[in-house]
Amino acid sequence: MTGKISFALIGAGGMGARWVRAMKQTHGINVRAVVDVDSKKAKRLASNFRQCESLADWQDLLLRSDIDAVVVVTPHRFLAPISHAFLRKGVHVLSEKPGGVRSTEITQGVALAKKHGVRYMVGFNHRFHPSFLLARTFIEQGKIGELMFIRARYGFGGRVGYQKEWRMHRKFSGGGELIDQGVHMIDMVRSFLGDITSVAGFAEDVYWHAGVDDNAMLVMRSKKKQLASIHVSWSNWRPIHNFEIFGTKGYVSIEGLGKKYGGTEKVILGKRNPKYIDHPIERECICNPDADASLIKELQEFIAAIKEKRNPVPNAADAYEVLKIVEKIYGRK
Repeated sequence: MTGKISFALIGAGGMGARWVRAMKQTHGINVRAVVDVDSKKAKRLASNFRQCESLADWQDLLLRSDIDAVVVVTPHRFLAPISHAFLRKGVHVLSEKPGGVRSTEITQGVALAKKHGVRYMVGFNHRFHPSFLLARTFIEQGKIGELMFIRARYGFGGRVGYQKEWRMHRKFSGGGELIDQGVHMIDMVRSFLGDITSVAGFAEDVYWHAGVDDNAMLVMRSKKKQLASIHVSWSNWRPIHNFEIFGTKGYVSIEGLGKKYGGTEKVILGKRNPKYIDHPIERECICNPDADASLIKELQEFIAAIKEKRNPVPNAADAYEVLKIVEKIYGRK
């Protein structure tokens, strides 16, 4: 595909607004439509672009021939049905995570994308955060040696009335904190350690009592017998994002994630000190705290995949593997 790619954004909530900011800063695209059941929100976001229409029904887009790609930013329950409809029409799809509420929905989407020759990406934007990109660079340079284990924590305390939001209603969300923030951590573990062969854990409703899990803890093991532990929480009263990767020569610690989680985003590179084991040599790197930067890089990868006719990274197959792990913890078959 040459020339600019015509996009539509489906979903004008909080994440939709973030996607608008990312799209405005991305070259090579035209945004032709913004869709939301709340027509006022759709109209407000559409006003950010020239010759961009606001719509209340995403199915109206299926009748148009001027849309090359869609970004789907809706509650989890609707991600897969909407994605599938556009894949069938031969439109490229970038879906917000988790891509669906069941792994079988991702499998169906992959088959449709292959049949119709289009790109299908599920956006795990943590992979594109400056801190994670820098950590990966350090690891690829061999600075911490062979990877041994990962320890990850991610969570916050919700907000007033949080139990009334769609994330707390299973029919819209497909689950709780595990399928919301937990999928990010699972994907990042897989991105560093590869395929997971064993997983155990619990997902419990311990505070909000909304009928979905507000805390989840997992332990995983990779093919190489590397280990990972994850705790995600909606009752962590101080927002936290900490992702530690330990190797045979040292470690990388990612602390903070955008302005909400500590105000900074930094990477600490620690080198094992052979003379003084308990006194590692550390180097601190401050990264761009603008969380929208990751969406811009994610969108750029999606555009490149479209133009180069290749699978994006990450792709829907990664979403399938992540949801298989979620289903195991939830006890779904």
